[in-house]
Amino acid sequence: MAVDVALDIGTSHTRLATAQRGILFNEPTMVAIDTNSGSVVEVGNGALEMVGRTPRHVVVFRPLAQGATVDFDVTARLIAGLFERAGISKLSRARVVMSVPSLATSIERRALRQAAIQAGAKEVSLIEAPIAAAIGLGLPVQDPIGSAVTVLGAGASEIAVISLGGIVTSGSRRVGGNELDNAIATLLRLNLGVVASPLLVEQLKIHLASALATTRSGSEVILARTVDRGELVEVEVKADLVIAASHDVVTSTVRMIQECLSDTPPDLSQDLSARGLTLVGGHAQLRDFAELISTSTGVSVSVASEPEDVVIKGLQFCLEEMSSLHTLLRSVDR
Repeated sequence: MAVDVALDIGTSHTRLATAQRGILFNEPTMVAIDTNSGSVVEVGNGALEMVGRTPRHVVVFRPLAQGATVDFDVTARLIAGLFERAGISKLSRARVVMSVPSLATSIERRALRQAAIQAGAKEVSLIEAPIAAAIGLGLPVQDPIGSAVTVLGAGASEIAVISLGGIVTSGSRRVGGNELDNAIATLLRLNLGVVASPLLVEQLKIHLASALATTRSGSEVILARTVDRGELVEVEVKADLVIAASHDVVTSTVRMIQECLSDTPPDLSQDLSARGLTLVGGHAQLRDFAELISTSTGVSVSVASEPEDVVIKGLQFCLEEMSSLHTLLRSVDR
């Protein structure tokens, strides 16, 4: 009997679910590989814990960048490792529904599908992340009603206006939470002369970042290494530095949303004015982001409950309703 699997491989985190057992895997998109044998040592949290602690023959990879597969073989090994963790063998004849960014090229889409097949999947259907998110939110994607969803991930940001089961207008940028992390790390190095670990940079983003410059306040003391001498020192990082680092990513995302909404047909624009826009994805939790987007577009904006899990929940729903959603579960190669 075939096993139906939902798979959301993001730049930062990967989630795997089945129709019967729900979400089984929700961990970092990382895989540790033994280069001598070619075998997978760890995936997810286990691989993350090995960063900076592995012998020479074990390498930790992030196979995706900016929403795209950058290493086909490692992506296939990651999926194979996920299947093994979930107890799914090649004999299971797994049918997989995977999310794919709407900005993905045909080559990127085929690479993602082939990686899943190489890992042991029998059938692979791709569904664009904004549509999966809309399904996860319970929006009437197959009705003649305009629904707007913005997916703000670690490697890419995208917005789509959906009606009658398809995307009417959309916009995308290959920027997201990772770009914001990089910007914060750069300003720490240039302004304070220190290098902080990725975990500390992430904490600074969560605690101090904001989409609105008017909310500048507070600071946080972190332990970082000086650029010139490599010494561990305590430094105070103020909120205005983190907010300044956020500016370019925030501005680019708001402009993307404005351009998409301006291209939306008038009838659907009326639906959006009445129904609003929903933000999903981990980057959607940036403080004051919804307020800034609403002010900039004139559309009411809300952040989904548990925004990181909306896409995988939509994919899981597709598994449960395959017969009624067959038009959405077709190949999206182009």
